[in-house]
Amino acid sequence: MSAELENRLRTAFEDATARVEAPPEPDWPEDGRARRGAYPFLAVAAAVAATLAVLLTAGLLKGGGSADDPSFVPRALDVTPVRPARSPDLALRLQDAHDPQVVRVRTGEVLGTVRPPAGYRPLWAGQATAAADDRTFFFTVGRKAAGRALVARVHVDDRGRPDGDAVLVAQAPRAADLDAVVPSASPTGTAAPTGTAAPSRWSSLDGLTASPDGTRLAMLVSTPSGEGVAVWDLRTGRATTWGSRVPVLSVAWGADGSLLWTSDASAGRLGPRSRGGVLRATRTFAGTGEADRPVLLPGGDRIIVLDRQYSVRLVRLPGSPGASSKVLDQWVPGDGDNGGPVVDASGRFVLYLRNGKGMRMNLATGARTPTGLGGEGNKMAAFVW
Repeated sequence: MSAELENRLRTAFEDATARVEAPPEPDWPEDGRARRGAYPFLAVAAAVAATLAVLLTAGLLKGGGSADDPSFVPRALDVTPVRPARSPDLALRLQDAHDPQVVRVRTGEVLGTVRPPAGYRPLWAGQATAAADDRTFFFTVGRKAAGRALVARVHVDDRGRPDGDAVLVAQAPRAADLDAVVPSASPTGTAAPTGTAAPSRWSSLDGLTASPDGTRLAMLVSTPSGEGVAVWDLRTGRATTWGSRVPVLSVAWGADGSLLWTSDASAGRLGPRSRGGVLRATRTFAGTGEADRPVLLPGGDRIIVLDRQYSVRLVRLPGSPGASSKVLDQWVPGDGDNGGPVVDASGRFVLYLRNGKGMRMNLATGARTPTGLGGEGNKMAAFVW
């Protein structure tokens, strides 16, 4: 058996048994002999492996993949750009490694549960994003926690019901591709490990932002050697990668299709046709020093919730030199959490927690309305919209 065939068989077997629970430990007698019938799982596993071997050698290896094969091969997709919704009201809810749920922002009502692609599961503390049409969502999945992170896409109807299982559309770049563009920290070209990703041939996917039209995905990625940004174009099935020694905290898509990025004390812009390489900052500023990350807006401003002992403020930090910060909301801390913000895909609205109550603000008018996304039941959940 060739090494390639052996690897394909092993991968297919892992996929088929990924959701099979491990058997309970047998009740071993004191003389060390197992009771009769203590190995039903092994018999089932052997049968599954034999069946997979027949299927693979009979046809799957000829063309690579089928409806039952969850293997992901990057390819160009026929993607129609979407149009922004007038007023978004759907969000994707993530909690732990459970299947994502589509919820109505206004009421908090759960409208549907998204099934991940066969053989994959949502990642623990995974990433997600939405296109501006209020109907297209993306979230990260994987076969195992330490494997490569892939991105699945799902469309929902007007009632928030998924139109089927999510499908795989993108993957995190290879670690080698990111390391190749991370600037060296020493003249010898050896970069000291600074990231938190586990050793892997794949980079860690630490953030995800879809372009408003849903055709591209901006990924915040890292390896032990450094940080970076990768832009995956669904229309080509390819990614362009930029490296940095400084963590990139947030990205936002500009109206002209460019990608804006910011660290704690610097920012830059990647044009629609920019080539991969080293991230170059176009401006610097005083960092916030906050544990919570500011969120970048399409125009270059940043927005953050500043929680102090006697006051909590939702603040808009300027993206232009010499401009002043603007307090969008301010309140006295009480019972319940304060946090956010979560900006929608169009950059026009923001969600945040105000003493445990979910709030929605129109950034153009400053008008705020309560939502159903607060409360104890959503305390450990994350939302994208």
